[in-house]
Amino acid sequence: MTNQDQLHDLMGSMRDSKKKFDELIEPHRSALWNYCKMITCSPWDAEDLVQETLLKAYSALPRIFQPMIPKSYLFRIATNTWLNQQRRVEPVYAEEIGYEEPVLVQDPLETREAMAHLIIHLSPKQRVAILLFDVFRFKAKEVAEMLNTTEGGVKSCLRRARINLKKIDDKSLHPSTKPDESKVATPKIIDAYLDAFNRREPDAIAQLLDNEAENDIVNTSFEYGKETIRKHSLEGWARDPMPMVASYIELWGKPIVVVKTKVDGVEHVYDLIELQIVDDKITQKRDFYFCQDLLDEAAKELDLPVHKNGYIYQG
Repeated sequence: MTNQDQLHDLMGSMRDSKKKFDELIEPHRSALWNYCKMITCSPWDAEDLVQETLLKAYSALPRIFQPMIPKSYLFRIATNTWLNQQRRVEPVYAEEIGYEEPVLVQDPLETREAMAHLIIHLSPKQRVAILLFDVFRFKAKEVAEMLNTTEGGVKSCLRRARINLKKIDDKSLHPSTKPDESKVATPKIIDAYLDAFNRREPDAIAQLLDNEAENDIVNTSFEYGKETIRKHSLEGWARDPMPMVASYIELWGKPIVVVKTKVDGVEHVYDLIELQIVDDKITQKRDFYFCQDLLDEAAKELDLPVHKNGYIYQG
């Protein structure tokens, strides 16, 4: 057996174990995404953080020899990944050093609503501490383990976070503007892509791809090269029996292809596709079909129902 054959066999076994991992953590995916959205304050950044968390969580498994609770394991990785990102752009905070005093338990719904608009006013550690404890109901000991600090440090951090939230003007709770989801000016190649997509012509789409184009079906599969993309994902898309119509809009500050389908005559959000263009060729495509929480959020923003694609490819 050649090295190539051995690698191919290993890829197959890893796909099997990855599917088992995805099934194991599926009950915690929505909570994880909502947490990531609340600390990043952006649906796009939340999705990126979730995907980085899942990749780290799966790849670290062979190196861990102690029992782990799946939800805590995921939240700990997400928390530390985000805090590390913030340390690269913000000063390091030292909230964990302080005195211990009683913590008042807040109404989770009230806290969640406040966090949605006020979280940006908190330091990174205050932000994650109050979300983990008040909204996602982790115990102080669990939060301390995630933040590599003491229970007393967590309680002191929570106290300061609540004080900061009370100082903020109530007007901040009710922002007056919404993201612009109107159609945006489209480059010619995007117009050509939409035309080919809406005519369901895979060959026409393939002609728009760079020879070395990459296709990332987020958290599911990755394809390299125009020929591979045409042979596999574009062929599967062409055979999908669901009706699809694509348009190009700005969603949360990013130009994106929104794909809608119809169920019983009612439009539903079906997919989101991000395209990267270089020299009038599509060099990268990110397909969020299996990012159910992101699709849910987009449907809410667009005031449409969402098609439930789930998180896991069942083919």
